[in-house]
Amino acid sequence: MKTNFLNQLACGAFAVMIAASFNLSAKAQGYINGTISFDGGALLDAPLGSATQFISIFGPGNDPLPEVLGGSQTGTYATVLAGTPTTFPAFTFIPPASNFPLWSFNFGGNTYSFQADSITFVYQNGIGNGFLDIAGTGIGSISGGAYYDTPGTWSIVDTGQGSSVITFGAATQVTGPPVPEPSAFALLASFVPVIGAFAYRAKAKA
Repeated sequence: MKTNFLNQLACGAFAVMIAASFNLSAKAQGYINGTISFDGGALLDAPLGSATQFISIFGPGNDPLPEVLGGSQTGTYATVLAGTPTTFPAFTFIPPASNFPLWSFNFGGNTYSFQADSITFVYQNGIGNGFLDIAGTGIGSISGGAYYDTPGTWSIVDTGQGSSVITFGAATQVTGPPVPEPSAFALLASFVPVIGAFAYRAKAKA
């Protein structure tokens, strides 16, 4: 009876391990992965070498909004059509802003968005046409419930003609390796010492 009980306990632990593993695999399928870029123009508060914020961000030519750049879409973003209009709210980069909406667009009945949570790098100079490079981190989201919010990185590179109107280019990379739930780890860990304890007692009484 002791051996049977130990076998039943081991089988129960194995079943829980299978269930936990299935749960982690299911969550892994729901993370966003891929890259997407945009192009357009922007108006800053000063020339590139001394600018501190975007006043407005618009599309190429006479388009009012930046657009998805063709050939840049990979992974989860691969089906998004080139030229999809995208909203980029203005933001301040000196001093660095935090927790602000970077971009969003609607496609296929869902809203794709990226919420910046930090600006980690700013480089600018006013030599020649000027140059501005900004990068940071944030969270990518897709509405509809098929994907979990996923951490990612973003960057904006701007070049101009020494004025406050510049050529705008933005790129976002979202990569979400599945993170096992702490509760699943705790569940698996708790069964290991229990099985070990019963095995030791069974051996001692044999």
